[in-house]
Amino acid sequence: MAKAHILIVEDESIIALDIKSTLENLGYAVMGIVASGAEAIRIAGEGHPNLVLMDIRLKGGMDGVQAAEQIRADFDVPVVYLTAHADDTTLQRAKVSQAFGYILKPFEDRELHTTIEIALYKHQMEHRLKESESWLSATLKSIGDAVMATDAQGHIQFMNPVAEALTGWPEAEARGKAFEQVFHIIHQETRRPAQDPVARVFREEVVVGLGENILLVARDGKELPIDDSAAPIRDEHGRLTGVVIVFRDITERVQAAQALRRYAIELQARNDNLDAFAHTVAHDLKAPLNPIIGFAQILREGHATLPREHVHEYLEMIVRSGRKMANIIEELLLLAQVQTQDIKTRPLAMDQVVIEVQQRLMYLIEECQAQVILPESWPCALGYAPWVEEVWANYLSNGIKYGGRPPRLELGATVQPDGMVRFWVRDSGPGLTPEQQASLFTPFTQLSQVRATGHGLGLSIVQRIVEKLGGQVGVESQPGQGSTFSFTLPPTQEL
Repeated sequence: MAKAHILIVEDESIIALDIKSTLENLGYAVMGIVASGAEAIRIAGEGHPNLVLMDIRLKGGMDGVQAAEQIRADFDVPVVYLTAHADDTTLQRAKVSQAFGYILKPFEDRELHTTIEIALYKHQMEHRLKESESWLSATLKSIGDAVMATDAQGHIQFMNPVAEALTGWPEAEARGKAFEQVFHIIHQETRRPAQDPVARVFREEVVVGLGENILLVARDGKELPIDDSAAPIRDEHGRLTGVVIVFRDITERVQAAQALRRYAIELQARNDNLDAFAHTVAHDLKAPLNPIIGFAQILREGHATLPREHVHEYLEMIVRSGRKMANIIEELLLLAQVQTQDIKTRPLAMDQVVIEVQQRLMYLIEECQAQVILPESWPCALGYAPWVEEVWANYLSNGIKYGGRPPRLELGATVQPDGMVRFWVRDSGPGLTPEQQASLFTPFTQLSQVRATGHGLGLSIVQRIVEKLGGQVGVESQPGQGSTFSFTLPPTQEL
């Protein structure tokens, strides 16, 4: 993948060079460093960077917000503010300028990297949305319109082929008939006849439209949503000699508008999830990183004098924190796979899937002396084995960690009345309150917010996996009576 090219706008040369070094270490290409808003606009127009890092307070007559607004308007380049100023007035101006991010100095490399990636992603999604809107507009303009014309008495004199196709009336049969006999329209909601546009033109002698939510009832009874306008036909003396009506089938437009609205809602939801995702990732990776740095510094400064047992203890803490980071990264990679990969479901050998999970968690089972009770047989269900294994692994590991001391886990499955197969894990732990249950599967909610420990991407990933496989997740629990975590999968054809 090509490096993103970034323009730095910063009037403090030392700070600018430090930012440049940071960006290059993060894998970005720095297009250049400029110190004024006017120069930033010029370079953005000539070089078309992928993103601009903009300081708000700049020397000269133009500040960073003004420069960002012009760059956004003229070149459609995303801007991220990198500033030491966070007063309400500055924040409000930055918000109005439609910036893609706002970072306060001093900043962490991870924060800068996350903000840049989110800004690039948001801009890419925005660009795709604009392309979709442009394509939709071009498609609508290419649709041929239907044309009908009447004489002064409202009798049909002309129909083009599109009008024939939409109404179901050949021109030869429709010619001479009253307009309302051929052009039958109703209100979509009330199902009542709509006002005849030709009669209205004769009465008001102006161009009129049908209004919204109008259906054309064709000769065979087929109903089509249409949009139209009717205009008077006048002779050289201005006398009204007939009416021309132009209308079109807007089925595609209605469907496209609905799809566009759904797409906009989905895009907004993805952007919201992306923001929450970025904060969660930053928090979860920072937590194990701090002890690694801390203990590494202690070892670096005092390794020669520290007792051997302390050195061993600190190294163990570093290893443990490193494994925790590796686990988080693995979960993030799995989440990305679930988000983007299309898979084909197959009948599952659930006994083998569960055996694989038990082997993966054997160290945890032995350490906690957990008892795992399995059913004699499993119902057949459709799924994707690697993902279903991750669901079981998450449920079992949570049950072992939080399901009582020593934990006792009972696994099972039942076929529901709707045919879906429900798999479940019942533990002997302290249970959960209704409020805790409600927040368990919330995207990017940390598990530590509802239980003693844990980093919490797991249950969010479980939900996404199960929903992509056509099922649902669930939890049933009462304080003091344990918890039952479940997920459903579609049955095989044999069921």
